[in-house]
Amino acid sequence: MFAVAAVPLESEAAACNATSNRDLAWRYAPVHHQDADSSKYRSDMLSRIDFDGDWISNDNWEAAEALTSNPLPYVYYSVTSTPTHWYILYAFYHPQDWTDTVLDQEHENDLEGLLVAVYRDGTQYGQLEGAVTVAHSDHYSYAPGGTHFSANNEDIDGSLLLSSGHPMTYQEAKGHGLYAYGGSHVQDGDGLWYYPSKPYLGYETATAPATPSSGNSQPTAYYQLIDIFESGGLWDHRFDSNTFANFGSFRGDTGGGCGSSGKTCSSNSANAPWGWDDKDDGPVFAGELAFDPAHLISRYFKTSTSFSRDFECNPYAVEITLNSLYIASNQDGSGDLSDPYFNLFFSDGRGSDTHDGYGDGIVDGDSGAQVSWVWQNPAMNTWHSLAGRMPRNRFYTIKTQAPTFRIRVMDWDSGSGDEWLMSPESYYSVGATSGSFTYDFGRSRLSVTLVNAPGL
Repeated sequence: MFAVAAVPLESEAAACNATSNRDLAWRYAPVHHQDADSSKYRSDMLSRIDFDGDWISNDNWEAAEALTSNPLPYVYYSVTSTPTHWYILYAFYHPQDWTDTVLDQEHENDLEGLLVAVYRDGTQYGQLEGAVTVAHSDHYSYAPGGTHFSANNEDIDGSLLLSSGHPMTYQEAKGHGLYAYGGSHVQDGDGLWYYPSKPYLGYETATAPATPSSGNSQPTAYYQLIDIFESGGLWDHRFDSNTFANFGSFRGDTGGGCGSSGKTCSSNSANAPWGWDDKDDGPVFAGELAFDPAHLISRYFKTSTSFSRDFECNPYAVEITLNSLYIASNQDGSGDLSDPYFNLFFSDGRGSDTHDGYGDGIVDGDSGAQVSWVWQNPAMNTWHSLAGRMPRNRFYTIKTQAPTFRIRVMDWDSGSGDEWLMSPESYYSVGATSGSFTYDFGRSRLSVTLVNAPGL
């Protein structure tokens, strides 16, 4: 392998401006109704993952039980963008997913949230088009009035109500599934109203809510936004074994009373945004709400506006562009030219994932997503551009520790016995830094551009 040319990343850095992203996140930060149960109000109040002063997440159940005052509320956010849309993710943390029903299951840590899609119409904050919320192992999609979005491969589950331009959301007591506010998901007794604060501009700072009472059953409070990508923050702890049991799953144990009084308690059961997954939404990978929201939104919704799948800002992902292919050896045994068949195998970093209709691939011991493509009889000994020839030649995968993906190139035959177009005959694991590279496989070559790669 040899490098051809480096790719400048200044454009992505400019698109990921922290200040403008923070303003955008505040503009669409939800007005949030948190349902609360009188038997354990404090466990239904928003908090932050390090509310006890550390990033050790398997003592948070006990730390929550030891609280002597209501916690300050925080909401995590991130912003990714394409030329046509902003994608703003919000995540709401509770130390306990709890129940008061015998035989039901509890677990330590709970993080659920929503993704907001905003059309970049030339105005400062664009136009809100739709949202997808996370409730346990299900995603729900919503659209506001005046949207350009309509249902695609998923039904639209309801209307997205707004309060002064902010989406209105609702979160269950105990299990904390998150939905758009409205319909059956409305205040029905005790609960809390959380509003976004803007302390860096001198607005309200985070304020702890009062405990619901007969005289004030719906107290209000202001939550503070926390950038997932801030230095020393949630993303920086993604490989911290004190915080996560495996990639995307928080470390949580069964101690401290979790599962007591005839209930059960599961370990390591809460997910970070890059681990959120809907159990039945087809070829959408776990974590795409975070690392490839444009693909997820394109599956959930149709739009009458322009729509780009190519990101300008996406710190979650490695961008992989397959530029061109060169066939140097004819391995076809039928007297024809080689029919190059190649795979990209992506890892989700934790050993399991869905696949894009082709079966699972293996990357460094993890089962990940696979993209496959075959081309019949291209001319040999010349470079062929893949832009416009493949259905899509740019891909995004979650930024894990290297290797991030693996390549295989073979000669496709309708029967069995495909020959390798690689010498030596083995998968090629990619752990390069960002840049443009030519991978020389002996019998074939592939020109690839990587952006935001994790390095060797």
